[in-house]
Amino acid sequence: MFEAPFDWNSFWDLATPEEAAATFREIYGLAAAEAAAECATAAKNDDRATDHQFWLAVSAVLGDSNPKTPAEPTPVQH
Repeated sequence: MFEAPFDWNSFWDLATPEEAAATFREIYGLAAAEAAAECATAAKNDDRATDHQFWLAVSAVLGDSNPKTPAEPTPVQH
């Protein structure tokens, strides 16, 4: 089993997005992109910006360029 080092601060310290994507594909199969998107959302909601960016990168590797994070609203032109 994987043992994390004691001095890690972010998921970037543990794996590359490609490694995480491969692991997610093994564990979640076709739902891998959705699982990574949920991790990105959780990190964003917890104000963990670095982890949020990591999970966005994992989602991009999995082929989902916009992993279910709310889009910025477009200003209405009058």
